[in-house]
This record gives sequence, structure tokens and C-alpha cells, in this order.
Amino acid sequence: MKKVLILTSIKTGSGHKSSANAIEKKLRDQGYDCKQLDVFPLMGFMGNLMENSYITLTTRAPLLYYVCEKFSQLFPDIVHFAMYNRVKEAMLREIKDYDPDLIISVQCMFTKAISKLLRNSGIHIPFYIGVIDLVEPPKVWIDPQADMSFVPTDTVRNDYIAHGFPEDRVLTSGFPVRDDIVVLDKAKTINNRVHILMVNTSTNLDKNITFLKEVSRLEKVSIKFICGLDERLHRALTSMKEEGKLSQDIDIYSFVDNMNEFLEHAHIILTKAGPNVITEAVRSDTAVVITGHIKGQENHNYQFITDNGYGFKCEDPDQIYEKLNEFIKTDGLKKCLDTIVRHDISNGAEYIANYVKEHI
Repeated sequence: MKKVLILTSIKTGSGHKSSANAIEKKLRDQGYDCKQLDVFPLMGFMGNLMENSYITLTTRAPLLYYVCEKFSQLFPDIVHFAMYNRVKEAMLREIKDYDPDLIISVQCMFTKAISKLLRNSGIHIPFYIGVIDLVEPPKVWIDPQADMSFVPTDTVRNDYIAHGFPEDRVLTSGFPVRDDIVVLDKAKTINNRVHILMVNTSTNLDKNITFLKEVSRLEKVSIKFICGLDERLHRALTSMKEEGKLSQDIDIYSFVDNMNEFLEHAHIILTKAGPNVITEAVRSDTAVVITGHIKGQENHNYQFITDNGYGFKCEDPDQIYEKLNEFIKTDGLKKCLDTIVRHDISNGAEYIANYVKEHI
């Protein structure tokens, strides 16, 4: 049985782990043995610090995170050089112990450092990269030495080719999404209530609270708010509900692993511009309202929604009530749902697994 090592991370947002899970599921269906590996802990104290501080930095110190992100954009080779020196010994042991026939990275920090490790060690294992940013990926994703780069959209592929990538070494796969997302063949209907799903709408705590309060002013809506990995936000909203500062009809959740069920019943999702939530929402015929983004990382992902007519962008909580009210009370929401259900987004996990079957 051939083996595939999937490099991912667990605590740097849900997109990496979600895409890794989706790819592993499809590869196992094809008969491959798979192992997921979070590479950050292999770097010891520094790696654990980088991974564990992600949520704290993006929610409590966004300016500092932006400075770090900007540095990686300006000097990606320096970043990868540092990663290589930190991870090379432990990563080499992992590779030799598992002895994979293929390595796939779905984490941008584990690209050039890994391909350099393979070359310097004389290990001839194909190395693929699964890019998971929808419009303008950070430069740390780019590794011309990789045997293949799978990208989620033609926009990204065209950008890679413009930067000198051979056309046969960058392919549009679509975004790897979980297999249980319900894909509809007709648009969702709207009856007595509009079901609104809010998924960690901003990296800013106060903005999250204001967004929720403003949305709750709408008539004939049901609201579910998922806080994800932001435990501080979950504690704040739970306390507000217990103190009567939020309507008892609003359901508050922390991290969930059944997003497919939430999306199946939602008409609108309000979320920051994380690529996995965006693509899963579109595949489930849910109108998307982009309410925030991680500075330097998700800046352009909203264009995937606005350019295709899948929803709109509103990062100002003071404007969300008016925009949503107009969107719902006019035929804006219905038209949007009719447009989304005709999407042509493929499941990147299936595409990647089929490619692996043909070539590995």
C-alpha cells in the first residue's frame, strides 16, 4: 500500500486541518495509507510558540500579526531558511520513519523548507503543495521546486504562470472541502424566517459583539453564532446571553465539527474571509457576507464572493443592519441563492486524489 504524508497545522485556523482531512478522506478512498503531520511542534519551543500564538495574535494583536505577515511577504526566503534550520532534523526523522511515496503540504510555512530538505538529503519523494487561498496567496506559498502546486481558482493559477511557473506544474483543483457538505441542485427556499449563520465574523472582539447585536435587530430571522477556536469570544457571548444582554433565541457555539448541518439550513452566512468557510458555504447554496479578514492574509478573498455574485462585503458592523435588511426585503437574497446554486466549484480533495492515483 502506497503512503502519503500530509503536512498541516492544527491551531492556525481551521482551513489547513479541514483541507488536510478532506484530502486524506479521498486518498484513503483510493486505497492509500495516509498520515497527517503538524510540523510546528517539530521545531520545538519556537514552533509551538508560533502555532499557539496564532489565535491570540490575530484577535488581540492584529497589528503585530500584520507586521509579521508583511515581513514574510517581503522576505519569504528568509522565513523559509529559518523554518528549514528549525525543522530539518526532526522532519527528516519523520520522513525516514514513515517512508512515504508522496508528501503534500497544505500549510504555506511547510513549502520551500521541505523541498529544500528533500533535495539536500538526496531523498527522491514527489512533493506537492495544496494552496488554500482563493485570490492572492501569500508569497510563502510559492515554491517553484515543488513537483506540483494545486491551486483553488484560475485566478491564482494565472498569477503563478505569470510568475514563471510551467503550466504543467500548477493546476486548478478547486478548494479541498469536506465530503459531507450538502450540494443542492436547486436554490434554497425562504419561508417564514431567514436563517442566518454567523461564524466568527471578525478578529476583533468588540466588532463581533456589535455585528451580533445589529443582526439581531432584523425581523423574522433565526441566528446561530459559531465562535470557532476563539475561546475568549465564546466566553464573552455566553456571558452576555446569561446576563440577558442578548436574545435567548440566539444560539451560541464554540468549535463545531458538523458545519455541514449548519450550512444545510442557513440562507446567509456572515463570516470573515477564511477560504474553507467561503467555499463550503457556496457549495451549500448559502449567501456569503464577508464581515472581516485577517490583515495581510485574507485581504483579497472577498473578491471571490463579490466578483461571482455570491454575496457582498460589509466589514462595518454599524452598516450591517441596513445592508442585510435591504438584501432580505428586496429580492437580493433570492437572486443570490439562485446564482450560487449554479456554481462550478469542484471539490479540490477529489481532484488531488485522482491526480495522485494517476501519477503516484
